[in-house]
Amino acid sequence: MEHITLFTKISPEEQELMRVCFCARETTYQNNETIMEYSSVMKKIGLMMEGQALLYCCDADGNEYIIDELKKDSVFGEPFLLSGDSQHYYVRAQKMARVMFIDYEHVIKRCEKACWHHSQMVSNLLQMTALHAGQQTNRIYMLSRSTTQKKLLAYLNCIAAEKHKKDITISMSYTTLAQYLGVDRSAMMRELKSLEDQKILHREGRIIHLLTE
Repeated sequence: MEHITLFTKISPEEQELMRVCFCARETTYQNNETIMEYSSVMKKIGLMMEGQALLYCCDADGNEYIIDELKKDSVFGEPFLLSGDSQHYYVRAQKMARVMFIDYEHVIKRCEKACWHHSQMVSNLLQMTALHAGQQTNRIYMLSRSTTQKKLLAYLNCIAAEKHKKDITISMSYTTLAQYLGVDRSAMMRELKSLEDQKILHREGRIIHLLTE
């Protein structure tokens, strides 16, 4: 599938016009800085221009869970998540991140000029939403696996399929990956060692070489 971003098929000149039309604004965040806290209304859409971030959920008991990993060109915000009243969602920078925000109402309301790039951006956004839904389905599949090893392999195979290659680099720390998969870090590291012993993979730091078909 073609890699879709918010600006696919929109020229640089049209992008600049769009930034003005949509009152877009950019902000840079440092590692561990909170980028956005979700509200109960659809206020804004965030686009990762550079860097990485994580979407967290905090439940009524104060337990924190990683919901999604956000990379360059990822979109996030209230329109992409149906949050419950008892849960708090927020995005936190995993390292330095540059983010562009667009007010949601500027997306759903056609401007007076009926700009072509507005329609194209909405089309891109719908395609990105569909892709995001597919990624969340993959995440549910990973979490539904019965063992730590199966969850780990599901994650690695998903990344390999996405990158179309057997050599992959894990973009997050192993501690964060254990949180992402909902498993104990020590148990996960033991399973990685076991998978190496079985010659299913070879590991060099966070670079994983999958050895099986």
